[in-house]
Amino acid sequence: MKLRHLITLTVCVIVITPMTLFWAWPYSKALDSQVEEVSQKHLVIAKNLSATFERYYQDITSLFSIVDQQSTTQINSSEFSALLASYKFTEITQIDENGNVKSCLFTARLSCPQQINQDIVSLAMDTLQGQSIKLSTVTEDSSINSGPILLVVKRNNQGILLAYLSTEYIIEMGKRVAFGEKGHAAIIDQAGNVLAHPLDSWIQERKNIVQISAVSKMLEDKTGVEKFYSPALKGDMIAGYTHVPNANWGVMVPQPIKELEDKAKTIDETAILVMLLGLGLALLITIPVSFILINPIENLSRVIKSIEKGETNVDLQWKLSKIIPKEIRDLKESFSNMMNTVETNKKEISKLAYYDANSGLPNRNYFYRLAHTAIKNMPKLNHKGALIFIDFDGFKTVNDTYGHRVGDELLFRFGQRLARHLSFNPEHINTVELLKTPPKVIPARLGGDEFVVLLQDIQHKTAVEELIKQLFKTMFSKYSLSEGLELTLTGSIGISLFPEHGHTYDELMKSADVAMYKAKSAGKNCMYFSEPTD
Repeated sequence: MKLRHLITLTVCVIVITPMTLFWAWPYSKALDSQVEEVSQKHLVIAKNLSATFERYYQDITSLFSIVDQQSTTQINSSEFSALLASYKFTEITQIDENGNVKSCLFTARLSCPQQINQDIVSLAMDTLQGQSIKLSTVTEDSSINSGPILLVVKRNNQGILLAYLSTEYIIEMGKRVAFGEKGHAAIIDQAGNVLAHPLDSWIQERKNIVQISAVSKMLEDKTGVEKFYSPALKGDMIAGYTHVPNANWGVMVPQPIKELEDKAKTIDETAILVMLLGLGLALLITIPVSFILINPIENLSRVIKSIEKGETNVDLQWKLSKIIPKEIRDLKESFSNMMNTVETNKKEISKLAYYDANSGLPNRNYFYRLAHTAIKNMPKLNHKGALIFIDFDGFKTVNDTYGHRVGDELLFRFGQRLARHLSFNPEHINTVELLKTPPKVIPARLGGDEFVVLLQDIQHKTAVEELIKQLFKTMFSKYSLSEGLELTLTGSIGISLFPEHGHTYDELMKSADVAMYKAKSAGKNCMYFSEPTD
């Protein structure tokens, strides 16, 4: 039996039963579906917030460690003061155990106090652990109306290094999470005191909510989803919760269950309304319209079968009759958009598989495959080549001084400048075809601050030397980064030649690596050619 005949025969029976079938799907299932969806979403949001605060904690402790190692002049520089202010430090002092201020290293106010509030000193002493940097529970210096702050403390040779860290950043991040009518984020410190919450009064009084079961579990370093009663909103909530590992904070993303119940009820009522309207319309037009609708469905079926066979050049340009309903037209358009999206996603996935996300250059695995093919083909083409191994000088200092965000930006700027200098544009290159016929110049990032360039069809060592001299001028110079930061980058380069220094990828890479370290030993910011193998 053909589809058009089957539709004509069966739709007449089906249209009289939807209401019966609908009531077989109770309201509770709609609510369960909403709860399951929200549980997953809220837990993902909580984990993302946790990752953000973990990075913030690492940046704070790293920056504080730098403060402990810098001179007062360096700390008081406008650049360093701006960096401290950007991380919401409001005051950094060197004190003794009685709270006497021995030196004021940084303040966002007009002047530092001579004596620290005794309550603050007591909390700082309770927070200290050995020589490590620690963050206290949320507090407030009542003598200066500081508002909610965290104490960052460390014991050093001069006594106690004490910083006031405003919770403004944490509050701001918490307020960015808002959905539904009352869905929000709540962040608590290691004692269960509120750091961020929709109720400003709870933030100001640093309300302790450890009695909430989800909060207790966060403080036990647990992650999950839980239902509980909220004193703030006076109702049952469902929340995804997790913890911030090193800071020992808790992150909770709750939403009133009543909102989910209302949404499920709306879905239920809307479905009934649509079903009633559909029933009336279907009874009037099913038989004649079924003959009109079957043609586009058959065309769509044909396209799907072509895609199943692996065909990519499918025809989506078939025309629809003017009387075809908008839904069918939208279906065709959505399917066409879906195919475009699939193709776009395939390209993006391919890019992620073959290219380094930070620098935009080929990654280690892709470079290995390209280099392996190129080295294999060079003897056949009577070509010579060179492998250039690039390593930054002092890149760890950049990360330690300015944070990994600046380091990542520097890697990105270097990768983009290297690609432009070598006229390498991955946007216009077919990654699969490239594996068959690698380009004459292949730059890549191996990882960290290590970059490589494979050159093909290089006949003379002098040509390599000239290229690297130009590379030094272009790449190892000043870089303008975000927030007005400027850094001058230098690097060391090791070069191995094919076939003089090796006949395989591993041999060339090893020789270039050794040459690079010799360049560093020679004083850095220079190049060094590998010595020929026996």
